[in-house]
Amino acid sequence: MFKKTMLIWLGALLLLCLWSVTAKAETGTVQVSIVNFPVKVNGQIINNKQLDYPFLVYKDITYVPLNWDLMQELELDIDWNESEGLKIYRTCCTSPYWMYPALEKIKYVQNGKVTNSLTRSYTAKAATSPIQLWGAQIQNEQEEYPFLEFRDVTYMPLTWTFAHTRLMMDLQFSSEEGLSIWSGQDRVIQQIVYDDAESLYVDALGKDYKSYAMLKINKKLQTKPEWIELEQAQQIRDKANQEAQARAGEGKKVIIERVGDRLTYEGLQLGELRDEEKGILGDTRLQIEGTLFDIDSKRKLLAVYTYFPIAVIGPPPNSRYQLFAIVDGKLRPVTNYPYKPEHVITNKDGSVWITRDRMPFRNYYFRGSGLLALMDTKGNIRLANEIWNEQDITPIGFNSPTRNPVEPDGRLIVRLYGKPYTNELGIDPSTGSRPLTSELSDTEKDGLYEVTPSLELRRFSKAPEEGFSYYRDNAGDIYTINNYSNTLTNWTQNRSRTWSDVELLQ
Repeated sequence: MFKKTMLIWLGALLLLCLWSVTAKAETGTVQVSIVNFPVKVNGQIINNKQLDYPFLVYKDITYVPLNWDLMQELELDIDWNESEGLKIYRTCCTSPYWMYPALEKIKYVQNGKVTNSLTRSYTAKAATSPIQLWGAQIQNEQEEYPFLEFRDVTYMPLTWTFAHTRLMMDLQFSSEEGLSIWSGQDRVIQQIVYDDAESLYVDALGKDYKSYAMLKINKKLQTKPEWIELEQAQQIRDKANQEAQARAGEGKKVIIERVGDRLTYEGLQLGELRDEEKGILGDTRLQIEGTLFDIDSKRKLLAVYTYFPIAVIGPPPNSRYQLFAIVDGKLRPVTNYPYKPEHVITNKDGSVWITRDRMPFRNYYFRGSGLLALMDTKGNIRLANEIWNEQDITPIGFNSPTRNPVEPDGRLIVRLYGKPYTNELGIDPSTGSRPLTSELSDTEKDGLYEVTPSLELRRFSKAPEEGFSYYRDNAGDIYTINNYSNTLTNWTQNRSRTWSDVELLQ
């Protein structure tokens, strides 16, 4: 019995020792390898076989060396002092370019005379000095992919959170092309404004960094974009605006009367004002705006917006939207659609799409502001957000000038985000108004979908990155432009192309 107890105790002690060795490995030395797949930085292939500071792989994550020359190419700022350690950040958003205008930037030269093996392992160690990533202190001993030191240079893991979310780098990977890193690129291509059978017409940053120009890009994405003369570019913009307005379906302004503390429209009682709307706020009186969507002789939609005209960031205080259906002259409040529709489109079968995109606020969106509803021929309204359990739904193609966003049979394209629906507006503590978009999402549900008038869904593409604007061309293909590189993607055809800023501006 005693021997058995001792064996169990010794076994537990051995496991504890092994655990301690493993734990120390994360804060001590680790085994890494040099990448054995292609790596490009801003389009330039990296010679990892001879670089003094090659790209590394640890736990299947690529690591980038934070040496001076490469950081200048990536246009990342690095500061170091003995008391605060290493600080990594990016100079952002004060000019049309990052650190340097593209055509004035010194070309990155790869220095290295060593011979690196791509088949053996090397020893690195976890960084122990303090590290800040754009103001956030890194708890390196707790990171699954810690910062490392190799050949006396600090290495950063190219995780999505570190590289993309915090440092605004575009990471692209494919089994054929390997890893492409785009960072510090002047965003030359800005927004698609028009298209024809063969080409897209894209607003672009002018070579003087002060004016807007335009590029003509072939839809096959196989040739270099062409610059368009300023006069022709303005003609294209004017044509795009005219065609977009003709498809708008945005409703018409109507007068909402206030009788005492009640609102009325053509004799219909819309309801009583809330207590906070009845008085004066900051020497201003309540403003009332009405928008009527005249569907047919029996059905109408009425959106009412009440607010105090006080200059604030975000929605005015005590503001609210109300939506009403008017069917055969009778009023029906639509309480689960607390925003003004942006587009009301009637299908051939008499059903009606009622859509709006998410309402932006700084770098966020108000939760539950992207709405899609369907009205039937009897005026009954179903909210797709409730049926699909979706917090927000973005309709695609409603601002594109060359194609009707709704197919002849009533089908349309939407973006779902995989975030659960709630009809509680609540209060956001940072703004005092409607809560911002939540972070939790179902990545399997996040994507682009085709929707039928029976509210059936068919997914046809994975989701573009958050924050992209969509353009749907005259053939029905959906395009986006990347926020951190000059990348144009056709999601319908699964086709993409990236140009360097120098390539476009030369």
